[in-house]
Amino acid sequence: MRQALELKTGQQLVMTPQLQQSLRLLQFSGLDFQVELMRAIQDNPMLELVDDNQILSETPNSEPSYAEVLQQDWDQGKSATANPDDDDFYPETATSISLEAYLRSQLGTTRALERDMLLVDVLIDELDENGYLHTPLEEVAGFFEAEHEVTEEELTVALRLLQSFDPPGIAARSLSECLLLQLSREMSPGAQSEVVACAKKICANALDALAAADMGTLQAVTGADISLIRQAHTLIKGLDPRPGKAWSTPAADYAVPDVLVRKINHEWVLSLNHGILPKVRINAEYESMIRTLGKKEDTSLSEQLNHAKGFLKQVNHRFSTILDVSRVIMKYQTAFLEEGMSAMQPLTLKEVAQELDIHESTVSRATTQKFIATPHGVFELKHFFGSGLATESGEQTSAKSIQLKIKALVDAEDSKKPFSDSKLCNLLMADGLLIARRTVAKYREAIGIPPASRRKAQAFLKG
Repeated sequence: MRQALELKTGQQLVMTPQLQQSLRLLQFSGLDFQVELMRAIQDNPMLELVDDNQILSETPNSEPSYAEVLQQDWDQGKSATANPDDDDFYPETATSISLEAYLRSQLGTTRALERDMLLVDVLIDELDENGYLHTPLEEVAGFFEAEHEVTEEELTVALRLLQSFDPPGIAARSLSECLLLQLSREMSPGAQSEVVACAKKICANALDALAAADMGTLQAVTGADISLIRQAHTLIKGLDPRPGKAWSTPAADYAVPDVLVRKINHEWVLSLNHGILPKVRINAEYESMIRTLGKKEDTSLSEQLNHAKGFLKQVNHRFSTILDVSRVIMKYQTAFLEEGMSAMQPLTLKEVAQELDIHESTVSRATTQKFIATPHGVFELKHFFGSGLATESGEQTSAKSIQLKIKALVDAEDSKKPFSDSKLCNLLMADGLLIARRTVAKYREAIGIPPASRRKAQAFLKG
């Protein structure tokens, strides 16, 4: 083969660094954006943060902060903005202490031999997020050097000590043991000794029979009558199968809304949450100095100033895009604002992208981990997208709306004669929905409703 050089002309889309940075900022969650903002301020002396007190003390002729510019450009009026002191939009956070720290705080106040305390400390590290110990004691013993001579018997003693800590049921090796540990500490004045004894027998030997409401097996295992078994079932239902879960919830397991929606003069108005807008601006002293120098000196400050101005434009694009996308979504979901979840309409990324004349990926970035505060709660913007099903009238209804209808039908059913999936399908079709039985089953499972046979068994146990 003979080698040769050949020239070709063509077109291709090349993303500039500025466009890449703009897309990165749009994709960030609120928390990640704040981190990126602080990094930019640290790297570029042209950018500076401005606190509220500094803004108030500035003269009227001073250059406004970026947050003030945003508010002037986007707010529909002061009445539409949220009060920064309003706690309605900010749910309380979960506990910040970890399960390990909570258990070690109890270990520190326990009177035990130093060796036993060391073994308990090792076992604490082996607990999973639900508070279970899945590592066999034989394997834990192998963690230690041979000269320490740690035996399974010693670890068993340490495990019993750990299982005496709060929360009840901690460090169990199975669901059965977890429930039995809690029953062993059952101090409720309403719990009779025979009920507790019956519950212990069920937890030790018949949890599968309890789940299936196999009354014959339950009676054979416990030797109790139906009334006592039902009381034991009620007691077991009040136990916690995941005692460590409360401590594994992230401390920041809440959402601060990016957009607020309020009804003003019979019209739904959207605005950015003033509390999250970046209070950042160009440093006036540096900018003045650069203007004084002009083009006489080529300094790096001029380049940093241009980068700072470009960064502020990219920040502007981030918030304006989020607000524009939110407005289109809420235009489609006006029925949701008026009536709630049951009135949600099907909506796709493509529909929003076409209305704003932007790419679907931009809509996806603008709605991922971005939240909106509505009269019905705080939701991620992606929550309002979903497929739909046709109705007899030719309209569309969202999957979430159908799931709520299924839940309402199950809540209203006769617990002794629960609706089968086929019956639910017929009821929904009678309401004008064109839906298949397998779709009903899929939606029922998605919202955590067990099948009719399981619901009937549970109702029988309740009596």
